[in-house]
Amino acid sequence: MLLTANVGNTRIRLGGFEDGDEPVFVRATSVDDIEGLDVPDRTPEALVLASVHPIVGSQVRLWAEETLDCPVFELRVELPVPIRFTCASPHRVGTDRVANAIALHHHTGRGGIAVDFGTAINLVAVSPDGEFIGGAIAPGLRMSARALHVDTALLPLVDPAAAAPAVSCETEVAIAAGLLWGLGGMVDRLVEHLAEPWPEAPVVATGGDADLLAPHCRTVHEVLPHLTLQGLREAYRQRPL
Repeated sequence: MLLTANVGNTRIRLGGFEDGDEPVFVRATSVDDIEGLDVPDRTPEALVLASVHPIVGSQVRLWAEETLDCPVFELRVELPVPIRFTCASPHRVGTDRVANAIALHHHTGRGGIAVDFGTAINLVAVSPDGEFIGGAIAPGLRMSARALHVDTALLPLVDPAAAAPAVSCETEVAIAAGLLWGLGGMVDRLVEHLAEPWPEAPVVATGGDADLLAPHCRTVHEVLPHLTLQGLREAYRQRPL
């Protein structure tokens, strides 16, 4: 079994792969609860890691080495990236975005655009011949909801999943409508801009809020909940031996 771990700003997601492209299990926990990661009682071949949180990433590495007794390969540290970059500073691109690009190109065989609905909404574009072109980053759903609450005197903190996004006189419903339809429209505009060189580019969505936001995007063709973990597995499969 190969383990893959994606360490974000708020959550850690861990996936186990055997023979197929889909993980046989996925676990998720807060970045404050590494010990909450529950894995099968067996020694994995390796753990492949992507992290945008350096402190927690180091803690996950130590947890894998000591608890699982397996080697750790971090993307772009011990594990090279099997795609090309057109940007001037590829080392500054987050490893989660790189993993999404790898998985996207493997899944479609012709590049496209991946939209990751997480703490932030980040988009990556990959050319048909496998070049990482770039993308866009914007505030995510819950970050936007908190900003409306914190930066105003009267607006409440709203869980957009609990309020129907419709035209309404109720403040909570109006906020949910603004967030869901507004962020969905923003993503559509960004996709249209990124896809200008390739109008038929496939668009896939992933991330913790993908199921909630993707239905409000006209441009998203498919939701792939484990895209980042699959990108880490694919990087490991393509590593130089």
